[in-house]
This record gives sequence, structure tokens and C-alpha cells, in this order.
Amino acid sequence: MGQRAKRTTTVTVDLGELKAPWQAWCQAHGITPSHALRNAIRQAMDRRATQAPVPRLRVTPKQERATARMEVNLTPSELAALKRMAGHEGYAPTKWVVAMIRTKLAGQPHIGQPELEGLARSNQHLLALGRNLNQIAKVLNTAPQNRTAFRVEVITELSRVIQAHTKRVSDVLRGTVARWSLQ
Repeated sequence: MGQRAKRTTTVTVDLGELKAPWQAWCQAHGITPSHALRNAIRQAMDRRATQAPVPRLRVTPKQERATARMEVNLTPSELAALKRMAGHEGYAPTKWVVAMIRTKLAGQPHIGQPELEGLARSNQHLLALGRNLNQIAKVLNTAPQNRTAFRVEVITELSRVIQAHTKRVSDVLRGTVARWSLQ
């Protein structure tokens, strides 16, 4: 029989330890590995081609009343999933959709009930730290001879707690923005 012509559009890639998870992912999504890779390459090229900054709304301090209406049609399963997700995150479904839209448009976090509770707990810790620091400062200012009474470990621990607080607040804010990012 005749010899097959060599394909010039084929790429061979050694996936190493990624091969099995890649095949499992493709199978779970009902797509061939070749098709999934072509999609990933298209996405990467599309992103590179559209490097223009994403337009953001200018958020003004003026309060504007939300009066414009829009209708969204969802499948029953999408609506059920929306209700579950919104409820899990402390929102009514409509408010969840509005928060997502505002976060995507303005590029700023929209804080929901779970985030507010996390920030409140974090601020309680920060207030306690402030009281501790005030007590230390008061003792140091009134009795300089007591400076040796405050061990480096105490100051180090306060620093660690402040860093933990800062990380927690950053994580909450980053999480509120990431929540609305489409995958």
C-alpha cells in the first residue's frame, strides 16, 4: 500500500507526570486531549491578542439609585445552583448577581456577610492588640527602668498577630474579588 504523508500540524509534548491528570481531566470534561489543547492554545493566543486594559467604571462618591431593570433567563438547574451559592455566601440571589456585576465592572471588592463577619473578628483581634501595645507603651513611658520586663518574645508575638491580621484582611478582600472571576 501507499505510504502516508507526514502530518505537519502535529506537535509532540512530553507531559511527564501531568499526562495521567490531563487525560483524566479531558475524560471528565468529555473532550479529547488534542481538542482541549487546541482550545487552551486558542485561549492563550486570544488573551495575548487582547492585551488592552479592561475598561472599569469610575466609581464616584455620589450615590445613585438602582432603577434600571434587566431580565435574565436561566435554566432551572442554573437557578437552583445560583440560589444555593448565593445562600451559602450570605446573599439573596438577586443581590448576589448585582454584587458580581458591580465587582466585575468596577474592579473593586463587594463585601458580603461572610466577609463582614471575618473582618469584624479580625478587627476585634486588632483592637485587642492595640490595647496591649498601649499598655506596653504606658509602662515604658512611666517607668523606663522596666524596659527589661518586656521580653523580645512578647513584641515578636504581637508582630506575628498583626501580620496574621493583615493577611486575613488581604485574603478576605482578595477572595471577594476572586469570587466574581469567571473560570
